[in-house]
Amino acid sequence: MSDPSTARPLAQQLAELSAINELIQALISTLDLSEILRIILHRIKLHTRAEALSLLLYDSERNELVFAATETLRENAIVGMRVPGDQGIATWVARSGRSARVNRADRDPRFYPGIDVAAQFSSHAILAVPVRHDDRVVGVIEAVNPYGAVSFSEADQQRLEAIAAGVGQSLDADALASDQDATRAVLARVSAAVPCEACSILMRDAAGRELTFTASRTLQAGVVDGLRIRADQGIAGWVAQHRQAACVPDVARDPRHYAGVDSKTHLTTRSLLCVPVVSKDTLLGVIEVINKVDGSAFTAEEQRLVQTLADHAAIAIENASLYRQAQQAAITDDLTGLGNTRRFNRALPDAIAQAQAANEPASLLVLDLDNFKTVVDTHGHLVGSRTIAMIGRMIGHMVRPGDIAARFGGDEFVVLLPSTDTGTAMSIALSIRQAIEASSTLEGNGVDISMVTASLGVATYPDHARSAEELFRAADAAMYGIKRTTKNAIAIAPRVG
Repeated sequence: MSDPSTARPLAQQLAELSAINELIQALISTLDLSEILRIILHRIKLHTRAEALSLLLYDSERNELVFAATETLRENAIVGMRVPGDQGIATWVARSGRSARVNRADRDPRFYPGIDVAAQFSSHAILAVPVRHDDRVVGVIEAVNPYGAVSFSEADQQRLEAIAAGVGQSLDADALASDQDATRAVLARVSAAVPCEACSILMRDAAGRELTFTASRTLQAGVVDGLRIRADQGIAGWVAQHRQAACVPDVARDPRHYAGVDSKTHLTTRSLLCVPVVSKDTLLGVIEVINKVDGSAFTAEEQRLVQTLADHAAIAIENASLYRQAQQAAITDDLTGLGNTRRFNRALPDAIAQAQAANEPASLLVLDLDNFKTVVDTHGHLVGSRTIAMIGRMIGHMVRPGDIAARFGGDEFVVLLPSTDTGTAMSIALSIRQAIEASSTLEGNGVDISMVTASLGVATYPDHARSAEELFRAADAAMYGIKRTTKNAIAIAPRVG
């Protein structure tokens, strides 16, 4: 007979090994960084049952931590929303007095998608049970999308029905509809007993015809993605600086805690587990795990497991970053740092396809430098290369986020302008032409390049072309029309019939 004192640690070790093996198998299947971040958060969520998780990547150039992947609990986002009296799985439960376990919500005719739209959420599996008080159904408790499984089990249903029975006996309908502390406690019990991505309490209105959401909690992705904090800010900053894990049972008592992120997520951080993500002595980021759904503190075993998962994740993140750098290098012009011809040839058809789908314009600038050969003949190829590099950087600084500037070859450049009409494209082209004209000397050595100007052609889909290939030909022809005549000017392609 086994010793109970050793059985539990052995079970924990087996669970940890299983979790690590599952993570490794998932991580080696992809080099896509966003997919790796999603996998990491999903695995940690399964094993910690936390209210919120964040993976922050370290930006060494700016010495900042960037929220790269997040899942955050939103409370009461749809409170007050009414469910139409003839729609919804919860409505069916309230009318029939029977529980419903639906494992493909999108295929169930009772499903009401308006809830997902309002909650900005996607329901896959739904478990709903009636709440009875004095032998009548007064409301419904609903759990959505179980952790670690595609469907709810019969055991999940039995646990949720037991909670609903206790709620109906101990609370009257008015208290359940108005007492936020009571409903929050109920939802915490639901999340602990039936771990899920969302859960809600719906109560019948006074007339008994419709259900109204009185409390809800939903785990949502990306709420603060892209947010930056200083690398020395908050507990995450301390972990990044010291490269040590921190397990804080009550952040209100920790002077390192930074509450600025809470104000953006509308989540109150109570307890926190934070571990560094390090590979080959290089800090890649930190992982934060916030508030266990059952209100308990994070354990030493959970800290060890999250750190182990983070260590394996660090290898995958580094490999994905190296792969992305290699991909970026393959589509980047070495001299200017802009895109190269390969990058442009990929981007142009995509931009036109998106413009067609959205029924909006897309514009293209084709630019060729005037008198560039004179610079090369006078000062040599090294000065010519430096001139190309300086003008390329100038163009790169002048384009907007979402625009794509590339060196097309030699002294020719292209600038792709999605969602841009001809008038706006002309304004951008004019700014670029004037900036090049105003550059009289070469950075660093003062060589005179005042003779260098630019001829530009502008074309817009669908006014001047009906396809990606036609758009390039139209802008290129307009540019050469200027180059053969006045130079240092801009021409718009003729409209298509």
